[in-house]
Amino acid sequence: MPVKATIGQLLVNEALPEKYRDYNRVMDGKTVQKILQDIAENDPDNYRPVLKKMFDVGRDVAYTTGGFSFGLDSLSTAVSAKKANLEIKAKVRDIQRNPLLDDKAKNDKIIETVLGYQSKLEKDIMEESKAEQNPLALQVLSGSRGKPGNLKSLRGGDLLYTDHRDRAIPIPVLNSFSSGLTPAEYFAGSFGARKGVVDTKFAVQHSGFFSKQLNQLGHRLIVTGRDAEDDEYAATRGMPVDVDDPDNEGALLAIPVGPYKRNTVLTPKVMKAIQDLGVKRIAVRSPVAMGSPDGGLYARDVGIRERGGLPGTGDFVGIAAAQALGEPISQGTLSSKHSGGVAGGKSISGFKVLNQLIQSPKQSPYWATHAQADGKIDEIKPAPTGGYFLTIKGMQHYVNPDAAINYKVGDEVEAGDILTDGVPNPAEFVRHKGLGEGRRQFVNAFRKSMQDAGLGANRRNIEVLSRGLINHIRLTDEVGENMPEDVIPYDMFERSWKPRDGYQVGAPKNLRNRYLERPTLHYSVGTRLTPSVIKELDEFGIKEVTAHQEPPPFEPHFLRGLDNLQYDPDWMTRMLGSNLQKGTLKSVWAGGIADESGTSFVPSLAKSVGFGQSGKIKGFDPKEIAKPNESTGVL
Repeated sequence: MPVKATIGQLLVNEALPEKYRDYNRVMDGKTVQKILQDIAENDPDNYRPVLKKMFDVGRDVAYTTGGFSFGLDSLSTAVSAKKANLEIKAKVRDIQRNPLLDDKAKNDKIIETVLGYQSKLEKDIMEESKAEQNPLALQVLSGSRGKPGNLKSLRGGDLLYTDHRDRAIPIPVLNSFSSGLTPAEYFAGSFGARKGVVDTKFAVQHSGFFSKQLNQLGHRLIVTGRDAEDDEYAATRGMPVDVDDPDNEGALLAIPVGPYKRNTVLTPKVMKAIQDLGVKRIAVRSPVAMGSPDGGLYARDVGIRERGGLPGTGDFVGIAAAQALGEPISQGTLSSKHSGGVAGGKSISGFKVLNQLIQSPKQSPYWATHAQADGKIDEIKPAPTGGYFLTIKGMQHYVNPDAAINYKVGDEVEAGDILTDGVPNPAEFVRHKGLGEGRRQFVNAFRKSMQDAGLGANRRNIEVLSRGLINHIRLTDEVGENMPEDVIPYDMFERSWKPRDGYQVGAPKNLRNRYLERPTLHYSVGTRLTPSVIKELDEFGIKEVTAHQEPPPFEPHFLRGLDNLQYDPDWMTRMLGSNLQKGTLKSVWAGGIADESGTSFVPSLAKSVGFGQSGKIKGFDPKEIAKPNESTGVL
C-alpha cells in the first residue's frame, strides 16, 4: 500500500523499528524523546542501533541540505512583536501622564503592564515563526537548540530585565537583539548579564551541597524485599492521590477500585477506566505510607521504575530518586545565567524555596502562617507594626503584611492548616498532623515549588525523598531501651509497636480526637483522628481503626536535612553526614553499634572486603525485576 509522506518522514521512519513507524506525526524534540524512551524500556537491545541510525539520518540531512542554516531575514522583527510594542508604548505613555500616580505607583504599573505581555508575546512569535518555517523556530521545535524565550529575544524583545536582587526594572525593552538595544535598554540589561556570571560561580556550590544532602537522605532507601507479606494491616495502607495525576503511571493500586485489585499497575488505560467509573481519588502504594522496618523500601511501594518493572532486592532507588531531583535543581540554579536577568524568567529564587523545605529554619520571611490549634477563627485585625493578628481560641497568629489570608472570621480550622499564602512549613505539618500526613504535604509542597521554578520533577521520586527526610520521632517516655528525649527512626520503631492497654477498635467517626494505634492509609501511629482525617478514611472505605484516648509516648519530629544523619542508629553511618564530633560523642555515650549488613552502605564500605557481595546492599540481579501480568495487570 503506497504511503503518503514527506522525504523526512520516510528517512526517519526507515531508521525506526516497524512498530514505531508513523508517517503522520510531527517529529519534534518531545516525540523523539518519547520514542527513544519507549525503545529503551521495552526493547533495550535495539536502543543503540536505532539511536545510531537516527544520528546518521540527522548528520546526512544536515550535510546535504544545510540543516538549520539561516539568513538575515530569519532575524527580522516579528509582526506580532511590532503590534505588541505599539500597544505597550501607548499604555506606558498613559501611565506616565496619569497625575494621580506617584513615581513608585507609575513604576509598579509599568512593570505589571509589560509583564502581562511576556508569555503571550513568546507564544505569538513562536507560532508566527513556525508558520513562516523560520529555521530558528525549527531548531527550537526539534529540541536541538534554544527555547521559545530565546526566539523572542531574537525576533521581539525581552520586555523587562531584573536588577541584581531580582527586582524588575521599570524600563520596557522593546527592541530585539537583532535590531539592537537603546542605551537605556542596554544598561538595564547589564544587571542581568553580570548577575548571571555571579550566579554561575556561586549557585553550583549551593546546589551541589543540596544534592549531596539528598543523597544522604536517600542512601538507606534500598529495596529489601518485594512486599511486607507478614503485615496483616498492609492492605489498608496507601497514599491518596487524584486519579488524573499523570505521575500515577507506574505506581500500584493500594485499595481496590471497581474491577481493579490491589497491586494493579496504574497505566494511562487503567486510570482512564477508573475515571470512567466516576472515581476522583484513589490510594496508591507509596513510600509515604509504608516501608520496611530496617529503613529500606518494598518493591511494590516503589512501583515500576526506569527498567520497566519492579526494582530488584538491593536496588538503590533512594539514591536514584535523589539524583533525578538534584540534576534539574542544579540546572535551575544556573537559569539566571540563561535567562540573562529577563523578568519573568526562572532564577535561583526557586532553589531558595526548595532548600527551605529541606532545612525548615525556625524563622523565615517566606513561611506561611499555620494554625496552632483547632477551632473557629474568632478575629482578624491589623497589627500595630503592620500585618495582621488572626485569633483562634484566644491564640494570636501573626500574618505578614504581604501575605493573603485564606480564611475568614467564623471558619473552622485544624492545627497545622495553612492560614495564609507563602511556603508551607513541613515541620509544622509533621508536628500537628503526624509523620504520614507530613510526608504527603511535603510531597505536594516540594512538587509545586519545583513546578513554579520551571523544573520538572516526578512525584514518585519526591515520595522517596520524603520517606528519607521525614522519619523520626522524639520520645516523651521510656520505650524499650530508649529514654525520654531520644530521637529515633520511626520505621524501625513502628514494627515493634503494639497497641497499648485500653485501645479501642471502631468506626473512625466514633473515635474522634483519639490517636491511631495502628498505621492506616498513609497516617502513622499517633495521628489524631481529626474531622479531616476521619473524612479521608471514610472516603477510602476504612470501616475500622485502632485508636487510644491518650497520645502515644512520642511526638513526631522533623529533622532538617543537614542534621538527619546525626540521629542515624548506626554510629558509622553518621560519618556520612555533618557535625561529626557531636554525632560521634552521642554514639559513644549511648553505646552505638554498626551493622555492615544493614541498609546503609557505609559500614560495609568501611570494611571494604566483599563490599556489595552480601547483606541488604548486595547488588541486585536484573532477572529479579518483576513485570506485570499481561492479563490482569497485577504485580
